[in-house]
Amino acid sequence: MYHSTFLVNRQMITDPSQIMTSLSHYKDTEGNHFKDFFYRLEWYRIGISIPMDLYSEKMPAFELRPECQLTNSEKLQELTTNQKEFYFRIFIIPYKTADKNEDLEYDFINSWFEKQIKGAATIINSELGPNNRIYYKKKPDDKELKQIQSYSLKGKLKVIDIQKLEKIRSKPLGYYKELGCGLLLLD
Repeated sequence: MYHSTFLVNRQMITDPSQIMTSLSHYKDTEGNHFKDFFYRLEWYRIGISIPMDLYSEKMPAFELRPECQLTNSEKLQELTTNQKEFYFRIFIIPYKTADKNEDLEYDFINSWFEKQIKGAATIINSELGPNNRIYYKKKPDDKELKQIQSYSLKGKLKVIDIQKLEKIRSKPLGYYKELGCGLLLLD
């Protein structure tokens, strides 16, 4: 698995469907169209260029693209058995229905995340980061914008089973990965 960093030009990309379109133009290092990836983009961040983390099965090839520029790509470091604690960050939507737009409480979000990492790690501490309502189109040519509430959770984990935690990290957690949710970053 690879961890890549992109800079997203917010003047050119205003909607998650545009990110998927832009990334589909990239090719992997074997020359195939880039696929099998999930990403983390904090839509609430302000700026012309904002960083986006991406995990993928194959390494994207460097290419100049004005709307979404690859800046770094490397093999994702495997978690080591001697490391017992990690700082974590995750941007999530913990429910499947886009119609469910109410604000959820910290206890619900924290409990939901605990269930996702059960058997792999326990939460030492956590806090909600900035939450954001994401506006998006189902398809790039849709006229109507949909919206959904997303949540940012960060804190510290204690490892129970490093291999389970590695497996959890390799797939997006929750729903709406196409909106930049579900990528678990561990430091």
